[in-house]
Amino acid sequence: MQAPKQFVAIIQDYTDSGALQRRLDIRNTHLKFALEAQDNGILNLGGAILDNHDVLYSAESKEDVEKIIMSDPYYKAKVWEKWEILPFNLAVGQITK
Repeated sequence: MQAPKQFVAIIQDYTDSGALQRRLDIRNTHLKFALEAQDNGILNLGGAILDNHDVLYSAESKEDVEKIIMSDPYYKAKVWEKWEILPFNLAVGQITK
């Protein structure tokens, strides 16, 4: 069986005046979702860089990554507004699972 491909998703937040409060309100649910995705071998790495979030996913296609993003509580609560998904080839380091 071929290993899943890796994709980097650069996800941008909404910038309206209520965006920060929506983020705070749903944060624990989002983190639970992220930890479950990590346990399932889908989410390899995630974190925030100012107003963007860089996330490394393992999936079969960009469309699969988009479905994962759209299942995330941050997307559903209108914290995340838009994203760019790029293929990723690991050169140094190790992805487990």
